[in-house]
Amino acid sequence: MSRETYYRDHWVDIEPDRLDRYEEQFAWSAGKDRLLEPADIAAGHKVADYGCGPGFVSVELARRVGAGGHVHAFDINSDFVARTRQRVADEGIAERVDVTHLQGDVLPLGENALDRLVVKNVMLYVDDPLASFAEFRRVVKPGGKVHAIDSDFYMTAFDPVTPEDWRVLLDAALPAFRTPEIGRKMYGLARRAGFSDVAVRVIAVPDTMGRMLNLVRNLAGYARESGTHDEATVQRVVDVATRAVADGDFFALNPQFLVTATV
Repeated sequence: MSRETYYRDHWVDIEPDRLDRYEEQFAWSAGKDRLLEPADIAAGHKVADYGCGPGFVSVELARRVGAGGHVHAFDINSDFVARTRQRVADEGIAERVDVTHLQGDVLPLGENALDRLVVKNVMLYVDDPLASFAEFRRVVKPGGKVHAIDSDFYMTAFDPVTPEDWRVLLDAALPAFRTPEIGRKMYGLARRAGFSDVAVRVIAVPDTMGRMLNLVRNLAGYARESGTHDEATVQRVVDVATRAVADGDFFALNPQFLVTATV
């Protein structure tokens, strides 16, 4: 993979062990309901899940829109597309979810086609975040909402990993992200894209159970792919975090920025 386009390419081709980690990371739970609350998704809505991953969010959206609504799920990874199709079939809701293998940045939807568009932990990776917000605005009808959820990796915290070691790992992993500080930028991007109203919430839920250990392992993989990493530091971060989970003193925080933009 090219270093210049690694942020995009590593989502097109995902190795099996990382796919399995995403199954664990992205699984939906009641504790995540607050992430969707500002989107105000209701029965009968037509909703897009942009960057659907393995399909957990698509299933949750389909439950919320009910039999009278519809979900359009999009992803650039063929394995995610297959898993999403299987997941909605297993849930018995395939008739209300269209799953599309996206080949570019333009959505195969007409103007004003949607009531809501949800994009969760994807804006970090898009080629042109402003152009993406403009495209979202095109396909959402007047009065509808685009709801973007994302991280700002410069605001993450892991303990007992030292801040110095964490920054070494993060810096080496940066080629995996087009805009690693996207969380703080989404408000301004939505305003510049012409949305009539933009609301922001930040949710920060401490992780003391080790759920974010998979993120540490993914970042280590990205750092190693970059070819410019300090292997001793990268491995030390993984070892310290793994041991902390086993010892019961793991602590992590990854604030989620919720930007809800009304057309």
